[in-house]
Order: sequence, then C-alpha cells, then structure tokens
Amino acid sequence: MARKLRIFLADLVHDYRPNHFCTPLGIGFVAEYLRAAYPDAVDLRLFKSPERLMAAADGAPDIVGLSNYSWNYEINRYIAAKFAAEIPDTVIVQGGPHIRIDQQGIIDHLRDHPWVDYYIMFEGELPMASLVGHMLSKGRLVKGRDCDEVMAGVSYLQGDELIYLPRSSQKGELTAIPSPYLSGMLDEFLANPYYLPLLETNRGCPFACTFCAWGISVLNKVRKFELDRIVAEIDYVAARSRASHWYFTDANFGMFPRDVDIAHALRKAADNSSHFQRLSINWAKNSSKYCTEIQHILKGVCDPLIAVQSTDPKVLKHIKRDNIRMSTITDLVEQGRKDGIAMTTDVLALLPEETLESHFTTLRDVFSIGFESFNVGQIRMLPGSEMEDDETRATYDLKTKYRLIAGFYGIYDGQPICEYEESIVATSTMSNDEMYTVRMVHFLAWALWNSGLGQPLLRYLFRAKNVNPLDSLLALTRDGLDPTLAQFLADYKAEAHTEWFESREQLLDYFAENYQTLLDNEYLKLNLKYLARILLDPGLARKILQTIASQHDDPVAEELVDFCLERILFIEQRTRAKEIEYSPALAGALAQVYPSVAADGPDKCRFTITEKQLRAVDQELDRFEYSENPVRAVALALQNYGDKLVYDFAFGDQIERTGSETFFDSFDYADQLKTYAQPQSN
Repeated sequence: MARKLRIFLADLVHDYRPNHFCTPLGIGFVAEYLRAAYPDAVDLRLFKSPERLMAAADGAPDIVGLSNYSWNYEINRYIAAKFAAEIPDTVIVQGGPHIRIDQQGIIDHLRDHPWVDYYIMFEGELPMASLVGHMLSKGRLVKGRDCDEVMAGVSYLQGDELIYLPRSSQKGELTAIPSPYLSGMLDEFLANPYYLPLLETNRGCPFACTFCAWGISVLNKVRKFELDRIVAEIDYVAARSRASHWYFTDANFGMFPRDVDIAHALRKAADNSSHFQRLSINWAKNSSKYCTEIQHILKGVCDPLIAVQSTDPKVLKHIKRDNIRMSTITDLVEQGRKDGIAMTTDVLALLPEETLESHFTTLRDVFSIGFESFNVGQIRMLPGSEMEDDETRATYDLKTKYRLIAGFYGIYDGQPICEYEESIVATSTMSNDEMYTVRMVHFLAWALWNSGLGQPLLRYLFRAKNVNPLDSLLALTRDGLDPTLAQFLADYKAEAHTEWFESREQLLDYFAENYQTLLDNEYLKLNLKYLARILLDPGLARKILQTIASQHDDPVAEELVDFCLERILFIEQRTRAKEIEYSPALAGALAQVYPSVAADGPDKCRFTITEKQLRAVDQELDRFEYSENPVRAVALALQNYGDKLVYDFAFGDQIERTGSETFFDSFDYADQLKTYAQPQSN
C-alpha cells in the first residue's frame, strides 16, 4: 500500500453531558502495538467521544475499530452502521467482551451487525496486528467477505460460514506490548481531569465464577507486565493527570508478592500528588497475606474489599465460587476497624438456588461481620459468562428484564441512543415479588448503612440489644408506619416497578418516545435519588431513625437518633462546625461503635468539615442547578463523588473520620473542570 493505513480506534462513552470517564487504555494498548509492529505504515487516532469520531469521518479512515461493552453497545451499532453507509470501503472491526463466545454466539452477533467485517475475540493486540499485517501484505483493504486468510483470534463470516481460529495466550507476550502511557499515546486524555486513569498490571483470572466474564477458561491464565514498567507508569500518570480517582483493571490485585511493591509506588504517588487521592481495585478473590499488607499501605487511598456474594454453601457451589473462612473474614474486618481501615464487600441477589431467606441470611452475616459498607445488587447478564448462556438460564429458570443505564444515553444526529442492562428479576427459587422486597431492603441498607446516616444507631442496637441491623431495616417495611415514611417507601417501590422493560426493543421504543423528558429530568439511579430526598428532608430522616429506635425502650437509642442527624450534612442546614453536648451514656455507646471514642471521655462532641469542603459542596450543587431541581443536583453530586455527606466528629482530641474525606477530596480541581465541559478526545 503506497500510503499509510488510516486507523481510528474508539472506546466510546456517552459524553452527551459532562461526566467522568476512564482513559482508553485498551485501545491504547492496541494502537501502541500496531505502531511498534508497523511504524511507517499506520496512522493512528484514538477516540472516546462519539461526536468527535463522527466529525472525523471526513478523514475517510481505512479501518475503524470499536471496543464493544455493555455501556456502549448501542452507540457502537449506530456508529458502525453510519460509517458503513457513508464510507462503504472502510473496514469495520469490533472487539471486546460484550459477545457470546461460542461459535453460534459469534455468528449471531456478526449476522445482527452486518456492517461489522471482523470481530476480534478476547485480547486484541496480536490479532489486530495480524489483520492489519494481512492488509498491508495485500496492498489493499480487505473486507471480511473477501478475506482469504485465517488469523488466530480474528472471526468473520463468509456467507453462512464462520471463519475463526481461537488463539491461546503465550507466556511473555505482554512484554512485547509497549506502554501507551510511557510513549505519550494517552497524554491528551491524562491532561483532561474528566478522564480517570486506568492501569493494568496483570491479565487473566484463575477463578470460574459463573456470573463473571473474567471466569471463562480462555482467560484463566494470569500473566504479568514487568514491575519496572508498572512503577514507571504510576509515576508518569501521577505527574500528568489531575484526576483524583484512579482505577486498576486487574481481576485480582494482591495475589502476588510484587503487588506489595506496586502498592508502595501508589502510596508514594498519592502522597506526592495534589490530585490523586482515591484508587479502586478488584482485590484478590481469596484474600491473601499480601492483601493484608497492601490494605495498610493504601490506607485512606483504597478501601479493601472482601467479596462474599453469598454465605450460603449451596449457592456458592452453584456459582463455582469458594469464599475464605468466615472466621478469617471477621478477623480481617475487626482488625481493619481497629486500624481505621474501612472494609467493604459485595453481595449479589437472585443467584441460582438462592431463596429470599438465604439472601437475608447472607445480609445478616455481612452486618454481623461489621463491614463499613457493602455493594448490593442484582446480577447483570454478561455475554460470555456461564450465567448468561441458554443452558444456565433454563437450568435455574432465570427470568430477566431490561432497564436503562443512568447517564448512558445521548442524541446523535438527532437520533436518541441509549444503553441498557439485562438483569435477573426472578429464578426458580425466588419470585419477582420477592425480588422487589429484596430491592427495598437493599435500598434501606444502602441509605442507612452505607451512607452513614443510621450506622451508629444500627451498630449500637446490634451490640446492646443483639438486634441484627437487617432486622432493624425489615421493621421499616412492615405495615402501620408513620404515614410520611410509608408514602416515601411506597414511592420508591412504585418507581422501582417502572424501571423494568420486558425486552430490549420495548425499552428502546420507550426511550425514543420519551427521550426529551428523560434528558430534561435526568434519569437517575434510584438509590441516589431517594437518598437525596432524605438528605433534603431532615424531618423524613428523623422519622426513619425514630421508627428504628422506637422498637426498643432505650433512652440511648433515642439520643443516638439526634447524634445521627447532627452527623449528617443536611443540604439546607450545612455549616462549617458545630458543638453538641451529649449524655455520658451516649459517649459510652459510641465507644462500642467507633474505636477512637473513649468510653470515659468528654461528653461534648465537635462536628467539623473544612472551609474547602463546604465550598466544594456549594460549587457542586451550583454546577447541577440545585435551585432548579434539588433532588437531581444532590443525586448527581453523590453519583460523581461518593455516597457520604457526613461530618467528621470528635469527643476530645481524637477525630473520627467517617467518610467525608472520600467525598470531598474529589473537589481539588473543581474549578479546573469548568474548562472541560466537553471531553478533549479527538
């Protein structure tokens, strides 16, 4: 070919409205590998923004590569069809995990996307290089229907026949992939604080959890990038990114001794950076001695996660998962609380063979262990996972519905496009009605425990009265509640029912007909929306907490209601600091809950946030037009920056930090964000 191949690689997100996105690390790897393999033969451009990709079509790319995920599946469909119609000679390539991995699944995807010439299965660097190399050797573009080469990892259709040779990963092959960070390939994204850095230290997962696409056999071999390279990338990103939050893509960080060295590099970067404050990682599924050391190294930067999913042995067997011993988990969490380290976990609902009661048992166990917070939710069906295949659906009678993904939509060329998730709503052992019961309990746990609103009261009742927090929450769902509280929960339940659609087509039709209303009113995550309503209504918050406390004839519980309310930063009552005197009995009760509170300490409590924190709240509420729509503004602020709006507090000199620093540290560059109303990808 006489000229360079023009290759556009896109990892698209809906940036129709400002939000936070991740750097396009995956296509960065592919681009850097192509550039190293064919330095004088390719001209590469990376994209995150659909609008910018479409605007660049005048450049008549030879190849368009699209990363295919659940959050960009529909915009990829639209973009691929648009390029195929307007520039029919362009070769369209897809890759990514949102596809069934059996032969029929690949055939079905390619038939349903006739404008896609090739689909690259699993890791993309080497197969994409083979495909590009094939075209360079031919001296012309080669559409899938005209291809005469079998390339490992590259699938395509010729008539009704699938041409596909699976490839196996080889030891040491990751070392041949240059770093897109160290080369400067991703500098434009690092310069934009809307883009949160992604880093990868290893690939593969040795576990086979049926609900996870990582658990497939072709990806179970764990391979590592070189340690020196990883440390250099951490230093490079820290010097250039103004994002406060970073993400690791590893399936199991903390499996290897060298992960301790990586943690030290991250700690150094966070300590020396004026921006980098928080890190999200997928911790090793079976917590190791390295995880314990790492959680101390990264204290305040990353909350350790010990995912349990379920504590029912029968359920765990059906999802091919083994948890570490409960006694070990309890010891780790208890030690974490003593060390001031917030431990968290994951719990899934509607797992195969799980009943309503066994799920409640799992929640009771999680509360008993004492996790600071836990992520609860229904199972999203991920193509490629065992849970999503037809056989598993039939075996466990898995019923699913579809719902819109909040924030993942936009209008492109006047065309409304939205993304959705398919989730389990009933099984052979849990009905759809029971699912809604679970959903309500999950919201109450999230709003009263994870947010911090009721956690002191719930922890006290558990210790003093042996009332598991789950049972305190279940009391809120019974008949005979205060009318205001009953109406609030009825509103939540009614809206939870409206989220779901029977089919993808029904959801897409609804969005097409109602997109302007959804855009104007901002379709919000339900838990965030209703937590926002609580934070805007101290009277409602008091009714919720008093309903819990009134189940017990205990003056301390009643006083704890007042303490919990003072600890929350209610939007209309926000102030820099306040000082409240409590009874010695309350201080003694809190000493059972918070290790830093002395049982015989002073009775006066100081609640504080910094001037910077208070100003940041004002800026964020103003950004989301609080005066026009307070619920929306608070919900979006919580979505972007965390689920806690709480004061730090102290009896005496020891301040108990209860999560507000996680929320507020994200505002270090709030003013700078105004410069980036639209992400600067090109």
